[in-house]
Amino acid sequence: MEAVCDGCQNKHKSKDELLSGISKHVCNCRSRDENVKIDTELDQIAATSRDERESSTRACQSETAQNQEELKYRIIQSIKDLPPMPQVVIDLQHIISDPNSDISHLTGVIETDQAIAAKVLKMANSAFYGMSGKISSIHQASILLGYHTLGEIVTMAGTADILSGSMPGYGYDSQELWKHSLSVAFTAKMIAEIKNKDLIHEAHTAGLIHDVGKIILDRHIRQNMDQISVYMVQEEKTFLEAERYIFGFDHAEIASEVCQTWNIPENISLAIGSHHQPSISNGDELSYVIHMADYVATMGGISYDDDETFSELETGTMDFIGVRQDEISGIMLKVLEAVDQF
Repeated sequence: MEAVCDGCQNKHKSKDELLSGISKHVCNCRSRDENVKIDTELDQIAATSRDERESSTRACQSETAQNQEELKYRIIQSIKDLPPMPQVVIDLQHIISDPNSDISHLTGVIETDQAIAAKVLKMANSAFYGMSGKISSIHQASILLGYHTLGEIVTMAGTADILSGSMPGYGYDSQELWKHSLSVAFTAKMIAEIKNKDLIHEAHTAGLIHDVGKIILDRHIRQNMDQISVYMVQEEKTFLEAERYIFGFDHAEIASEVCQTWNIPENISLAIGSHHQPSISNGDELSYVIHMADYVATMGGISYDDDETFSELETGTMDFIGVRQDEISGIMLKVLEAVDQF
């Protein structure tokens, strides 16, 4: 006999007359409603699994973000462990920014710190300033060198000890940070003379302390070096990108925090915080000047960075600054000569 399946409605032949109403099990099929039900259940299971995965991912991301925020807080709190910027340097920044101040204000502040004053006289008498053996007092230095140049020397004298230590986390020997910082300061000043002469003093100061964040991060770099190394190898990322991945920020951002703790003017803090990515500064000229100065110093060989990201010039920087390649070569030579004298 021929029977019709209740499920698929197909006709089947059967010798068993009892199977006149053949069930769906005889032809091994399922009804359309049951198929829809099963498909729906599978979709629900898949959706639940997807939601669970997404929820787990969000939870992990939230936990990572929270851990990074807590770490950042601890690191910022540890800024107090950094040797303080000498008060004379902080006072100097405000004096130079004050249009009503004069040389007498500047020399008066310098002479309140004999240790800084002694370093200032030594630097002022270097061959770089062309005054070897001619300067015997701060007052004389102010007359012969001028207001702003004396201010730059004071900033160098005040930061020399802070920037001269070794940083084993980054693999830098003693004096390497100091030499690189000097080179970026001198380079930034020369670039500012081309781009905007009003930025000369700020460029020198920002270049000098642009990498101070590495001093703070160095201990944490050592503690996380295995994780940093694995991330760099597996993901083919740079050291700078590893900083951002592991900590949620990089040394430039921490340097900007240091500036705020030291009461460094806001425009210098902004330039330092964006010196690896000046495009985030909304067209700030000083940020581009420091970025390019760091690049030029590195290309000139006055650097401790093996990471290629630290020596990359962001697209559009040359056009923004308006510096020619032949000018860059000349700046490199002058900077090399200058750094050798300190």
